Amino acid sequence: MRLLFSCVVLGLLAAGAWLTYGHWPDPQSTTSASTGPIAETSSAAVPMASSAPSTATPTQPSAQAGAAPTTPAVAAQTTQRQAEKFVAILIEAEAKPLTVEHADHFVSGDQMLALIPNSDVQKTTINALSNDSSLGPDSPITVVRDVEQVERITPERLIAQSAGNLDAPIQVLQNNQVRESTVRQVLQRASRSPDAPIDVVRHTQYFEQTTPRELAQNEGENTAAPIRIIRKSHSVEASSVADLMRTHEVKSGSLFYVRTVRKGDDQGIWGIVHDGIIDNFARGMAIRRGKEINSYQVDIPSTADERHADSSSSYLGRLIFNKSKESHVYNFKSNQMGQNPDRIFPGQEIVIIDFQAEELIQIYKHFVAQRG
Repeated sequence: MRLLFSCVVLGLLAAGAWLTYGHWPDPQSTTSASTGPIAETSSAAVPMASSAPSTATPTQPSAQAGAAPTTPAVAAQTTQRQAEKFVAILIEAEAKPLTVEHADHFVSGDQMLALIPNSDVQKTTINALSNDSSLGPDSPITVVRDVEQVERITPERLIAQSAGNLDAPIQVLQNNQVRESTVRQVLQRASRSPDAPIDVVRHTQYFEQTTPRELAQNEGENTAAPIRIIRKSHSVEASSVADLMRTHEVKSGSLFYVRTVRKGDDQGIWGIVHDGIIDNFARGMAIRRGKEINSYQVDIPSTADERHADSSSSYLGRLIFNKSKESHVYNFKSNQMGQNPDRIFPGQEIVIIDFQAEELIQIYKHFVAQRG
């Protein structure tokens, strides 16, 4: 009788696991920050429904549930899937062009870059332009105008764009009104209809080539209103990364790390690649499991590029060495591209480095295995 009762209980537990997940839970899909390769930020676990508890969704059944031990082959397949998803979200295209002054992203070749730095834009008025002795009435200038655009996206897309930062500010259109919010709050409100689109308000710029004379004629009497201009005509306002690299040999399916040269980049290209890999993988990604959003990251030690005790090169050190030799530098002030420079200049250049998706996947898998 006791044996029959135990069998019934075990059967109910197994059935409950199937109904909860729709499949047998994957024992390798989540690990804790202290014991596993992927650090889960519990504070970023956001229940999509207000009634749900603020805890991460369990994906590893207890021993009492009778789960079979994971084989190395299954664990390897799970890690491969995690790595592929991590990289796919890592290179997710931004809805608006990245500014060349603040680039620090792994992107696809289709990603657009805004090539006009904000330092070139100045505020003025038409009256001030008319009295500016350095400009004639027909001098070429560029007027910078701001436009609000509404992008309709799904919660899944919003999660991908958040890149793990669920507290990022965002504007959404609700009942024909623009409302300030955060990614976290928007996802919570969308919990009742998780597949319904969200109207996100994006701020974009467009550039109008004109002259002070034409501008005064077009604006009419509104000559005291503030405007933003660039004191020259800009023929190229934005470009995809692939277009910038079109004169250089690039492998098919290439991805790119794009990073603005900053003050403090004392270690040159090597330091830029080192920090880019560590920082971008540490930012993590947001993943939805059912009604919850969790943030996951891969922690790479800052010393991972140093030589081993036997003076042999480390995995990350070899990778950075090879990537540094293949680096390209685009000067957005002079609109010139160079390769593997001896010197880099903060505030006017971006480093562009070619990666293959498989290389990023291997980085993920290497440090997952190292920690696991």
